[in-house]
Amino acid sequence: MPIEQDIALPGPSRDTILAFQNHLAQFEQRECPLKHTFAPGTYIREILLPADTLIVGKIHKHAHGNIVVRGRCTVVTEFGRKTVDATNGPVTFVSEAGAKRALYVHEETVWITIHQTNLTDLAAIEREIIAPTYEELDAFMARECERLVAESRGEPCPGLRLQSEPAAL
Repeated sequence: MPIEQDIALPGPSRDTILAFQNHLAQFEQRECPLKHTFAPGTYIREILLPADTLIVGKIHKHAHGNIVVRGRCTVVTEFGRKTVDATNGPVTFVSEAGAKRALYVHEETVWITIHQTNLTDLAAIEREIIAPTYEELDAFMARECERLVAESRGEPCPGLRLQSEPAAL
């Protein structure tokens, strides 16, 4: 959606980003061309973000690499706010697991994300790397923590399930 420069991005919290996304849904959406590339064990997603656009992304289950090839945008996640400026060259960084970004694109931006997966079907990749809601993200993260604890103890982890009560000592 094209906007005026004085429109404010949300604050860095899950609730404000979701409210911002719901607000933006009422406006006409802009096309952001995508390019998909695969290498063994890796999915690379490149997106062209038009200047003067507000964008809210999806919730990522895993930490992943980012390369902003060119452009400049302000990014808000629940972890904070920053300006990514690739006007003088590419910027690389790692996004935290759980990242959902709200962006204002100051200048046309090319943004690449790099995800670890052996899948090549885009729908299957989305199911693997994206959580549809924060509730699903939290459940996924709890299962992952439980799995890692079991692995560190050398225990099998069949049929992972969340414990509703703390274990007795």
